[in-house]
Amino acid sequence: MKFMNSLAIVFCAAIAFASSAIAGETSCAGIEAGTKAYNESDFERAIDEWRTCVDNGIENADLFYNLGNAYFRNGNLGFSIFYYKQALRLKANDEDMQHNLNFAQAMTRDKVEEEEENPILSTLFQMHHALSLKTQLALLLILFWCAIFIAIYRKFSFNEKMKNVGMGAIFVLTLIFCVIGASAAYKIFVLETEVTGVVTAKDADVTSAPDNKAQTLNTLSEGTSFEVTGEQGNFVEIRLGEKIRGFVKKSDVGIVQ
Repeated sequence: MKFMNSLAIVFCAAIAFASSAIAGETSCAGIEAGTKAYNESDFERAIDEWRTCVDNGIENADLFYNLGNAYFRNGNLGFSIFYYKQALRLKANDEDMQHNLNFAQAMTRDKVEEEEENPILSTLFQMHHALSLKTQLALLLILFWCAIFIAIYRKFSFNEKMKNVGMGAIFVLTLIFCVIGASAAYKIFVLETEVTGVVTAKDADVTSAPDNKAQTLNTLSEGTSFEVTGEQGNFVEIRLGEKIRGFVKKSDVGIVQ
C-alpha cells in the first residue's frame, strides 16, 4: 500500500512537470497594456505593446493571435496573416485561429490553385494536428514514466494476475507512445525544415537574382504566402506554386518560424 502511495505521488509530480512544460513563459507587462488598448480600439498602441513582448522573446500562440487581430483591424493584411500563421505553428488545432487566417487570406489578391484534397489524407492531417507539439511532448513524458512505474510494480508484485495486467498496460502505453511520438517527430521535422513567408509590405518584387538591379519576374501583393527555399544576404529565395520562383527583399516579407 505504501509503495502504491509513493507511486501515485511520483506520478503526480510527473504530471506537474509536464504541465509546466506546456505553460511556457508568457509573463510580459505589455500583454495587459495591449489588451486594454485593443479594447479601446487603439490598435496601433496594442500592436506596439504586444510587439514589445514578442521582441522580448515571448512566444505564445494567443499573443500572436491577438497581434494578428490587431493588425487586421488596423488594415495591415500582411502582418495579420503573418501572425496568424505564427500562432498556428504553436497551436495548430485552434479553429478560431484557422478561421481568421482563412478569412484574411481570402482578401489577398494573389491566388494559387490548390490540388483537390484527398479525404483520407485530410482525416489523417486532422488527427495529426489534434494536439499541439508541446502537449504531445508532455504526454510522451507522462506515458514514459507511467510505463516505468508499472514495470517497477510488476517487478515487486507477487500477484501473477496483476503482473499480466501490468504487461498489457505497458503494451498499450507503448503503442500510444509510438503513435504520438511519430506525430511529434514529424512536427519537429517540419518545424526544422519547412519555412514559409508572407508579404508584409504593400507589394514585393520577385527578382531573378538576389540583387537590386536584377530583372523583376513577378510582383506579389500584401498577404501572399510562399515557401522559403533559402536566404542570400538581404534577399530570400522563394517558391510559389509551380511557376513563381525567385528572390524577394527580406524587408518586404515576414518569415514564419
